[in-house]
Amino acid sequence: MRIFLDDFGIFLGRKRNRFIVKKKGEVKEIVADDVDSIICCSSGVAFSASALDLAIKNNIQVVFARYGGWPYAVLMPASMTGSVRARREQFTAYNDERGFILAKKFVSGKLTNQANLLKLMAKNRRQTDPTLSEKLYEAGKAIDQINMKVDKEHGLRIDDERQDLMNFEAEGARFYWEAIRQILPSELGFTGRETRGARDPFNAMLNFGYQTILFPEVWKAVSYAGLDFYAGYLHADRPGKPSLVLDLMEEFRQQVVDRTLIGLITKNVIKPGEIVVAEAFEEDRVLSREAIKTLLTSFQERLDTEVMFDGQRSSIKGFIHHQARRVARFLLREADYAPFTLGW
Repeated sequence: MRIFLDDFGIFLGRKRNRFIVKKKGEVKEIVADDVDSIICCSSGVAFSASALDLAIKNNIQVVFARYGGWPYAVLMPASMTGSVRARREQFTAYNDERGFILAKKFVSGKLTNQANLLKLMAKNRRQTDPTLSEKLYEAGKAIDQINMKVDKEHGLRIDDERQDLMNFEAEGARFYWEAIRQILPSELGFTGRETRGARDPFNAMLNFGYQTILFPEVWKAVSYAGLDFYAGYLHADRPGKPSLVLDLMEEFRQQVVDRTLIGLITKNVIKPGEIVVAEAFEEDRVLSREAIKTLLTSFQERLDTEVMFDGQRSSIKGFIHHQARRVARFLLREADYAPFTLGW
């Protein structure tokens, strides 16, 4: 489970092997063994050093994020797992074919998941809305065609091929988000994908899911695999940009965040009028507390959902860590790399 701290006046303390969360006279005790991560989205939270020590000793990640979801600090144990050899190979691979192959696989995985999610939604609407079902299926097939072009790309260095891969990714995104727009109720006001600073309900929820839920999980997986967060391949180098984390996130966005949100909206679990706060009295806050509560529960359930991939059954969270280790083995030339994808 996650401990989510998003309000002024919350205190996180420790009592032996338990976290103590105090808020407005209420006290809650949580056994450390039950906690995966602690997410703090408020500047008005106080911690005891002993609570942070308990988190570190139990390998519990502490994420400090803006109200909008973007993490600005992650507290993890100083000790790292993995070997230095993997990191050496990670940097070397930037200038040989391994960097290009990994970037290509990340794009291919993303496109496959986008196409398959659209086809799944088309299948579910075949009886109730045949016209929309056909549009979704055609959009999925169009993305498959783009993915075939990606498969035919050849190169030796990612710097020479990155723009082509990014163009294919952008082409797929146009089909994907236009199809998603047609599924969503018009009250959401979703006209297309917006990243940072988005204030419309669906984009705000997407950003929250990617940044507050998926990003820290992939960050942790990359760390435990002994790899460098910042040395990616598909995403270009930039100071402070965790490119490898962003690379690996690409093949999980659709199956963890997009699918969860579309389900919540189309099943009317979250209603358009309940998502965004009427007046943001706290900086960067867009989503209502009730919406965030529902999102956290739903994303956690999705991460814990068991699926089949590559002949194995595991939770999606387990496959995030599996894929990070697989990147390391590929860089060490011990195994091929296949992106995480789910069928429809």
